[in-house]
Amino acid sequence: MTPPRRPRGARRVPRAAAGVLLLVMLGLLLPPVAGAAPRAGPPIEVALDTLAPRVVTTDGPGELVVTGRVANRSAVSARDVGVRLERGAPLSGARAALGALEGDESTTTLRTPVVEIAPVLEPGQVVPFTVRVPLTGTGTGSLALAAPGVHPLLVDVDGALGTGGPARLGAVRVLLPVVGVPGGAPLAAPPVGRATGVSVLYPLADRPRRVPVVPGSPVLLADDELATSFAPGGRLAGLVDALGRTAPPGSAAARSVCLAVDADLLETAEAMAGGYRVSTPDGGTTAGTGAAVAARWLDSARAVARGRCVTALPYAGTDLVATARGNLTDLTAAAVATGTRRVAEILGVTPVSDTVWPAGGLVDERSLADLTGGGTRALLLDPAVLDDGLPPGALARLPGPPGDAPTAVGLDPVAAAALAPRDARADRSASPAGTPAPLATQDAIGALTLRALEEIPDDETAPVSVVAPPTDWSADGSEAGALLTAVEDLARLGLAGPVDLGTLLAPVAAGSALPATALASPATGIDGLQEPVVDRAAEVRERQRELLAATERDGVGAPSPSDFVEPLTDGVLRSLSATRRDDPAAQEAAVAAVERQTDDLRSLVRVVQPSGSYSLGSNDAPLLLTVENRLPVAVRVEVVLEPTNGLRTGPLPAVTVPAFGSRQVQVEVEVTRAGQFAVDAQARTPGGEPLGPTARLLLRSTAYGTITVWLTASAAVVLVILASVRIARRVLAARRDRRSRRSHRRRGPSTPTDPTDPEDAPTRELQTR
Repeated sequence: MTPPRRPRGARRVPRAAAGVLLLVMLGLLLPPVAGAAPRAGPPIEVALDTLAPRVVTTDGPGELVVTGRVANRSAVSARDVGVRLERGAPLSGARAALGALEGDESTTTLRTPVVEIAPVLEPGQVVPFTVRVPLTGTGTGSLALAAPGVHPLLVDVDGALGTGGPARLGAVRVLLPVVGVPGGAPLAAPPVGRATGVSVLYPLADRPRRVPVVPGSPVLLADDELATSFAPGGRLAGLVDALGRTAPPGSAAARSVCLAVDADLLETAEAMAGGYRVSTPDGGTTAGTGAAVAARWLDSARAVARGRCVTALPYAGTDLVATARGNLTDLTAAAVATGTRRVAEILGVTPVSDTVWPAGGLVDERSLADLTGGGTRALLLDPAVLDDGLPPGALARLPGPPGDAPTAVGLDPVAAAALAPRDARADRSASPAGTPAPLATQDAIGALTLRALEEIPDDETAPVSVVAPPTDWSADGSEAGALLTAVEDLARLGLAGPVDLGTLLAPVAAGSALPATALASPATGIDGLQEPVVDRAAEVRERQRELLAATERDGVGAPSPSDFVEPLTDGVLRSLSATRRDDPAAQEAAVAAVERQTDDLRSLVRVVQPSGSYSLGSNDAPLLLTVENRLPVAVRVEVVLEPTNGLRTGPLPAVTVPAFGSRQVQVEVEVTRAGQFAVDAQARTPGGEPLGPTARLLLRSTAYGTITVWLTASAAVVLVILASVRIARRVLAARRDRRSRRSHRRRGPSTPTDPTDPEDAPTRELQTR
């Protein structure tokens, strides 16, 4: 009897379930498609393109024109999208300005009507907008400006996203400076000498890009982004072009500017101009593409620097707080001295002497002590690190040796905040400051205008606003030019007086009496590099010192040890750049690269691995080893043989191996056993630092060792003793035989002997023998 057949549907259900299960498992195991990943950032992006005028004046236009774009980056549509402007009350003082820069809308006093820009904004759609608003008047559509001041301005985009109700979709915050109401009377300028001073630090710097390599290797960069930055339209090209275009020599803007230059950037441009390589993701290298643009940019930088105030940044943006905390005082001094010397050499200028602008304007007690000991006489500092703060541009004496105490120069915290990047707020408002976007310097223009409009009491000295952008300032040429143009305009109106850094520090050079100040205790807000990274850099530095101590010049005209080691110091300074403070992975990678470079250099001095084995015919036969040196300097080395059973070595003197040469070294050894065995040999510095890899020597000894000789001699002595005993016994037996014969002859003839007589046994034995 056959079993009943299962219905066809009953067979298909498990298969379908298995298929669904398989799809689910694949969905869990396979990575998501890149295009399907959710987009980071706000669902609605608002970007401003223009704001005209940037500064409201009496003779300027009577309306404000704002243009921009709204982009829907979400997966749902937005409805009833419109834009309006919100104006706050004029700011009063630094605290109110800092609050406005952080997005405080509590002072909002006026909102213009909404201008619809899109009934529906589909996902991925971008629509432009233009808003025109009268600057004066009493109508609902006007900004109603009535007096000079600096107002917070919010460009607000409202609408409904998806199924939600009306709400803010996005907004952009800027400051709107007003130095005169359109059509009104011009603002009266303060008396001569009573206008607020303006001093602009103009940074030309970038994060370190060079990868450490051994001497003689092509220049290697981590990426080729500098080729884009040096090219026309790039960031660094734009900064140099803007300086020459909007602050020509003799202008008020030029008199306010002091170039803050990183020597590492200049050296990198110089190296790129001679040809370079770029690292690739697969671990290889490729030819760089920026040689020509780097050469042109460097020529332009030399041209605009000529005749201007220039100050040198710490080399490669070295984190001076980190070097101090790691007890790397020599690196602190090297960062300052190297930066100053090379900026002078490459640009052909004389930088402001003994002046340091530490990263972020931050120092602590240890870094201050190291800088003071190295000869620093002026520090450009964030007032927040000082005990009682410091007015912008004010000078004060820090603790230090009498006559050598450094001077603190207070940077303007409002201008610094206005130029620094800021995160988007939870209310979906953002700022273009600190980005490459248009209007990136609008807040800084507002901060300068706020300082220029402040009333100065008669019994106080006019302050100086020291404007210090981030050293990796991301503003493009047009925005940097807008800031310099604002300085020129304020000076033309008599509201600001240009003061460059060298002029500002004149009282320091003259030894004038200054008020005292001190660092805040405990220091807050100073987060240097990770301690393990600094410790590793310190270990590399110590190994470099050992290598330097073992090197010497190899003849006239050859590189000196300092010429050889100085690039190694540069590599360590780059690995401790403050530009990596917020990137632990980059810190680790940078110090690891310096470690590899040091290991590669040490490997160039080594004991050559012999092709065969050594045959030793005696127990004290010498070994001839070859030490090779592929460094450009001579090196003093000691050859060390690892302890090996059966082999003893005496002390080996240090020998000097010439640059790019080799030298044979005779090693006196004593073999204490025969046979074949291996010995490891290595070259080391006189201080004991290992150099290249060990060489494995194979020894084959046919000589008797000391133990073998001793055993052989002992056996010979025993053999002699045994032979002597045997000879003595024979002599004694012969003597007894002779005495016995003489006695027999005296007794006369004897009867035949009885073989059984025991007295005749000795005689019979001798006869038998």
